[in-house]
Amino acid sequence: MSSTPFDYLHHLVVVPVTANGSLESRFVLDSGIGLTIVSEALGEAIGAEPAGSSFTGRRMSGQEVTVPLAAAPSLSLGGLVREEVEVGVLDLSGFPPELQEIGGFVSLAFFGETPFTVDYPNRVVTLETPETLAGRAEAGEAVDVRVERDGPSMTVFLPLTLPGGRSIEVEVDMGSDALILDEELAAEVGVRLDGPEVRRVEGTDETGHAYVRSFTRLSGAIHPGGAPALTHADPDVMFQRLMYEGLVGDSFLRRFAVTYDLARERLIFGRA
Repeated sequence: MSSTPFDYLHHLVVVPVTANGSLESRFVLDSGIGLTIVSEALGEAIGAEPAGSSFTGRRMSGQEVTVPLAAAPSLSLGGLVREEVEVGVLDLSGFPPELQEIGGFVSLAFFGETPFTVDYPNRVVTLETPETLAGRAEAGEAVDVRVERDGPSMTVFLPLTLPGGRSIEVEVDMGSDALILDEELAAEVGVRLDGPEVRRVEGTDETGHAYVRSFTRLSGAIHPGGAPALTHADPDVMFQRLMYEGLVGDSFLRRFAVTYDLARERLIFGRA
């Protein structure tokens, strides 16, 4: 078992990553990014070899984002070393200044079949052995998830029960902060998007996509499907027009030690 401390950048989990065996960098660990990403600057520094192809993914609002692919000679996180890693290369100059300093984003695809835990209370990322994984499963609450693989990209979807009992499927997105729901679900969970308790924000994201976001607090509780013991009462929520039914982010996840057992398509939630 190997554990690596992490820091927070706002709500983002930031971990140390070593490139090519010696070059130290800081990456955001993001279950919602899909594809492992390196910045243009780091890609050039480590001699990432262009693949001559690209990958097109979709943001939560549906717009396409295309990045060129390359092979990073070596990336390691804790005791997990990957060689000839298929990565996307991204210009970070349009991101907020604090994110322009990172080396990239570690996705679920980096771990592949290796189970790992993001232990939020203790602020460590742990690579699990078969024995420690069995211990996590015995002590925690396991929830079946759907793992979506798209070439070099990997995403996890979790069943989530909303106030009123409806079950939806949400992306597990460490890169998001609050619970995010498609705006079409607002009325069903008792929210009037034009109500006085709702804060409305209009803007443009770093890809140039215009959005309207509505912020409030949900009245009632949410929990992963089949796991009412993991209830989160009256969570903050953001509504937006989405391509998914929703996303669950840091405000829910950080209450637990969350084990990603992708080979068995399950998450294990351990209490602090």
